[in-house]
Amino acid sequence: MNLDASTQLLTVAEISPSTASIDVCFDGARVWSIDVRDEDPSTAPHAFAWPDALRPHLTGRTRVSVHDSATGAELGAVAVAFDAAPVRTSVVDASGSPLVINKWGRLGVALEAMGAATQRLILDRTYELIALLDRIGLPGFIVGGTLLGGVRTGKLLPHDDDADIAYLSAHSSPVDVAVEAFAVGAQLAEAGYEIRRHSATHMQLLFRDDAGAILHYIDVFAAFFSADGLINQPFHVRGELRRDELLPFSTVEIDGTGLPAPADPAAWLTINYDANWRTPIPGYVLDTPEETRRRFENWFGAFNLHREFWDERFAGEANGGGRAAGAWESGAAWLVEEATAFTAPTLVDLGSGDGAVTRRLAAAGAGRRALGLDFSEMALARARAASDDDDDAANPVSFAHANLYRLTALAAPTANGVAGAFDAVANHLFEQLGHRGREQGWRLLRMALRSGGSARFTFNAHHAPDVTFEDPTGWHLAERELAAEAAHYGLRAEFVPLEPAAGSDPTRSPVGVRVHLAGDPAPSTPRQSTTPETRRHV
Repeated sequence: MNLDASTQLLTVAEISPSTASIDVCFDGARVWSIDVRDEDPSTAPHAFAWPDALRPHLTGRTRVSVHDSATGAELGAVAVAFDAAPVRTSVVDASGSPLVINKWGRLGVALEAMGAATQRLILDRTYELIALLDRIGLPGFIVGGTLLGGVRTGKLLPHDDDADIAYLSAHSSPVDVAVEAFAVGAQLAEAGYEIRRHSATHMQLLFRDDAGAILHYIDVFAAFFSADGLINQPFHVRGELRRDELLPFSTVEIDGTGLPAPADPAAWLTINYDANWRTPIPGYVLDTPEETRRRFENWFGAFNLHREFWDERFAGEANGGGRAAGAWESGAAWLVEEATAFTAPTLVDLGSGDGAVTRRLAAAGAGRRALGLDFSEMALARARAASDDDDDAANPVSFAHANLYRLTALAAPTANGVAGAFDAVANHLFEQLGHRGREQGWRLLRMALRSGGSARFTFNAHHAPDVTFEDPTGWHLAERELAAEAAHYGLRAEFVPLEPAAGSDPTRSPVGVRVHLAGDPAPSTPRQSTTPETRRHV
């Protein structure tokens, strides 16, 4: 089979109808797997665009080979020079661990690269978690890729990156299931587990090494039969399953460890995946039906939108995602100028990123304390490290976690010692949030105003030419949309067009917003500004 590769495309001349999935390797190391079941043999050659997450690594020289995922047979290979760099192409993390494109289209460390010791640790911790859930009174069992690997080979799936556990709730009402799930999370946290919530019913338990880096994680889901008789295991599983196909649990052995599993594992796996679950397809992508996705998000929320995007951005870019430079500098400069007139003793920076703007805002007011809030772990780590190197006792700056997709974000000011009046700002945050996140953003701005402080934010009024859902930095909002949202929360928006920063895309149309309580009169005279502006009150 002929094979060709460039920095844009991988081109495979021929794919046999009997091949369901192919593995793509650089110098023998798997970096990507592709589900090719929908490829039409008559439309050869078959061109595949490299995943965005892989493109930064396409430098130097390598031997690109393609293998049948099921048999491991090499189907073709070609020597490639992506550019003139005198290096072998390498796809690894900072510690040298091999990375591979996961089922979400992002780079991660697969179980096959973690080694036998870590896999053993994951199995032991899975066993312990299920035992803890049983003691709580919620029978736990393995699901997802963990169940699939156990049934198919008696091992963890080599291309998976975690373990999956569900517990069976006796409730049928989503409200009761959600309340119970938060209680379960509290009990797990009390037992010493570090929890990152993706929704009310989806917890990710993080396990770190001695240096604090995430070593692996285990997902814990709620499962329940709803009033319509269907089995539900958010975020993906919803379908017809008889109770006797789930209970009593069977036992599936993985590397010598017996773990509880559905009574009929095949029935569960067919709902979770499809009827072809027995065929190894490392490139399989979960395609949750839209009705199921919307139902689960309305029932249990979705707390993780683009968090991995921001983690990767702040972990990988020297400028920490560009929050204080380039495309967002005009907004940052305007906020700093506005902040010179703020009078509250504390300023809260929503979506603080690497903290550069937060520190500038603190310095803009004598004796002002600034609190930066963000939901990206990588952003917070970068911000705290920079603040440690540039500590200013006169204008103290601190950073804390807050997820605007959760109502708990509203407690962030109080939880971090803010008492009395505070100001709130956000630089190019609102247009990069989903509408559920903006709800908490508006409420925090309103809290600032009601406390006696001020509220400002910036946004882009036009999208990027290459806008995609996957990259929120290209998103935009319209003034009329923001004006309507402001009114919904009893607020009024005053729009101030901003001059684009040097080197930024002028078509993005940056705008500053002064937010007022709806009952407050509009200012009779504009404040002086070094930025040419006109004001629009809506």
